[in-house]
Amino acid sequence: MYQKSKIIIAGSKEIVTSLKKQIEIANFILLDSSYSGNETIRKTTTLFPDIVVSDYKLSDMTGLDLAISIENLKLCPVIILASAEQAEYIEELKTSSLNIFCVSKPVNPSALNHTILLAVKLTKRIHEYEYQIDSLKKQLEDRKVIERAKGILMKKFNMSEDEAYKEMRSKAMNSSKPLAEIAKTIVEMFKIFSN
Repeated sequence: MYQKSKIIIAGSKEIVTSLKKQIEIANFILLDSSYSGNETIRKTTTLFPDIVVSDYKLSDMTGLDLAISIENLKLCPVIILASAEQAEYIEELKTSSLNIFCVSKPVNPSALNHTILLAVKLTKRIHEYEYQIDSLKKQLEDRKVIERAKGILMKKFNMSEDEAYKEMRSKAMNSSKPLAEIAKTIVEMFKIFSN
């Protein structure tokens, strides 16, 4: 089922009013709006929007400062509405960022709505890849420690590779613990005894 993206908008009173009219409400849930960068950061950390859309000029900071703060907190993507000159400056500074987007003013409502949908989709995809990478890293670390523990058992107790693996698997099943945890215990235990 299609889920609407949750959004916070930031800028002057006029910008916020204009954005409320321009953002296609059918595709988004407007969580809140604010006029300052600090207020937007606070709301973003408590309301967890899918995206923040901010004007370049805020009462206490630039939209780019806001976007960098939100990116550093790993909260959500930010779209900055900027003049052509500001947009060029933003593009130069955000070369390594995947969560900061820029839409030039005057804002074309369909371009803005499209950019919001694209930014949310891209960020979700990136999070999925990051999760997969972390999962693969853990699997690799687990495999390494299992191999090490297997080697210790083979050497210390003159076991075959198959016997060592079956022994660890048996201990894991009997204790209802993951095999990698049993392997870590074996490695740590023999570290202590070998010192």
